[in-house]
Amino acid sequence: MSDQKSIQKAKTIMLEVVTPYHHFFEGKVESVVLSALDGEYGVLPGHEPVVLALTPGIAHVTVKGVLRHAVMTEGYAEIGPYMVLVVCNAAEWADEIDVKRAYSALNRATKRFHDASQSKQEHIFARHSIRRAKMRLKAISLYGTPEQKKTLENLSKEEVNRL
Repeated sequence: MSDQKSIQKAKTIMLEVVTPYHHFFEGKVESVVLSALDGEYGVLPGHEPVVLALTPGIAHVTVKGVLRHAVMTEGYAEIGPYMVLVVCNAAEWADEIDVKRAYSALNRATKRFHDASQSKQEHIFARHSIRRAKMRLKAISLYGTPEQKKTLENLSKEEVNRL
């Protein structure tokens, strides 16, 4: 059997996700969808080699038939027929995100963004922080646990009542 046919028959591909702080995930997966500069990018076993610049977004990973969702920040992915290596600044499963922490991060970043005394570099950093926080909250609203969704709803109501 040719090498190309064995690649096509593979049912899984190795996924490794690393951050500067920890080894987030390593294992065989059926598929992975990453958030790249040009939009979402799907990967299956046997994929052609490519390197992607990643943007903050929600990654969709199918492991043993179960679809899981993780928030990953900026980084890059090296993709080949047998393996996907993701190097990003941070990654966390949607169902493990601390809702109050994510909500507070969005509020702090928004205040920094609107602070006129900030330098251009601090302004850019605040904009990136807003995007990361929004992605975390979006992951909770779409894929979080019922408890996470309820906490987010209550935090949102509190914010509306303050206005």
